[in-house]
Amino acid sequence: MDSELKKAIQDVCRAAEGLKLDIVLVGALMAELTPEIGSDYPRFRRTNDADFGVYLRGWPTYKKLREELIHYKFEPDSRIEHRLRRGTAMVDLIPYGPQIAPKGKLAWPKSEFEMTVVGFDEVCAAARKVPLGGGVSVPVITVPGFMLLKIIAYLERKSQGDAKYRDDAGDIEYWLRNYASGTEDERRFKLAEDQGPAHQDYASAGAVVLGMEVGELASPAAESYVNRFLKESEDLDSSFLDILTSGLLDETAEKKRAEGLALLSAFKKGFQHQRR
Repeated sequence: MDSELKKAIQDVCRAAEGLKLDIVLVGALMAELTPEIGSDYPRFRRTNDADFGVYLRGWPTYKKLREELIHYKFEPDSRIEHRLRRGTAMVDLIPYGPQIAPKGKLAWPKSEFEMTVVGFDEVCAAARKVPLGGGVSVPVITVPGFMLLKIIAYLERKSQGDAKYRDDAGDIEYWLRNYASGTEDERRFKLAEDQGPAHQDYASAGAVVLGMEVGELASPAAESYVNRFLKESEDLDSSFLDILTSGLLDETAEKKRAEGLALLSAFKKGFQHQRR
């Protein structure tokens, strides 16, 4: 993480603390901060965008937070209602909570654009504090929490025709393939060695572990999104697998498609086991 982005995150945390607001880092930047990921993981995509979930009861408090950040020299993005910028750093502020987003649906006051924030309550409640230096710590969501929100984002963006759903698919595939793959993480090895019903090949055992942990975390409302994602994606001709194989030669694409199906099946196995 570059110093400009780190300073931006520290200032958002200070502004929120001054207003006694609960904020959580919920976006892809979590991969650079969470202690769940060791240095031996394949590199996850880099980002200069810090996404925060902000628990709120109403829009006046959201306005106060934005005004406070403007005092910290952030500038609102004229095109994206929830975004502020400072230099090369971007900060997205996503409100959630039953009063501001009834039934997990948030309507932005200016654009009236509707955003789904289902899953934010449980994902942010499970966040872990990570020290940033300068006496500042930031709550960061877990990998299972990130996976849950990514599945929901993928479905929502896909239905809206937002091309970013393709990036969401890539993020989902990364964690299906790589979760629990660190040399000091024994969970994948244990499933591969288990001769009982939990047995799983090493290559996809991490997806089972991830499915179990997402299953443990998800609320009933979020569970419906996961089930929908699995139903839509577990097909050789699904949009999800099409994205994973885009641009590949036939033989390579066929192999990648089969691997993707195996990972989805493993994730489903862990998720359904945990939800029973």
